[in-house]
Amino acid sequence: MSKIEWVLFDLGGVLVEVEQPRIFSALSQGTGLAAAEVEARLKAAIHLWNPFIEREFTPRELAQLVNGLLSANLTEQQVVEAFNAELGATIQPTAELLPGLRHKTQVGCLSNTNSIHWDRLLSAYDFMGHFDRRFASQILGCAKPKSIVYEKVEKLLGVPPRSILFFDDRQDNVDAAARLGWHARLYTGHERLLADLTSASLL
Repeated sequence: MSKIEWVLFDLGGVLVEVEQPRIFSALSQGTGLAAAEVEARLKAAIHLWNPFIEREFTPRELAQLVNGLLSANLTEQQVVEAFNAELGATIQPTAELLPGLRHKTQVGCLSNTNSIHWDRLLSAYDFMGHFDRRFASQILGCAKPKSIVYEKVEKLLGVPPRSILFFDDRQDNVDAAARLGWHARLYTGHERLLADLTSASLL
């Protein structure tokens, strides 16, 4: 393996636990609709999910959109809290590796996320402070696994693709990065992560 100049991590499922049904459950409590009905209405709204991860939304914009879809009158705070309910605990074994990795190489994150989660991640998760660069889909204006995401990040880092080691818990995201020449690895748990980092001479 060529010398690794950057290790990039996905966030959800790699560094922080995520559980999307918590969103629908929280919105259900505020609207009186069954969680399954909330899920069905929101998931059917292509104009919600695709733009939500590819451009920045204000809490007001999100609340207006969600209220329209659910025929509800939720406050901005209720909607923000409901969406942030998806974010769970830090995956500590991964997070604890970050400070040590920074002694060997540069470390960053590349995540499909959204403005609401991003604010929460920056304010409430300590591991976010251990990144040299942070890349979020709504700021980049595109989302994984589109090739333009990886091309943009590669250009911003200013390094050749073979010098990037990337971990993601979705195979399609890993495959897309690998097609562009990144060392892309599927995250399946801590033991596999340790083995991949060891093979790259980073542990």
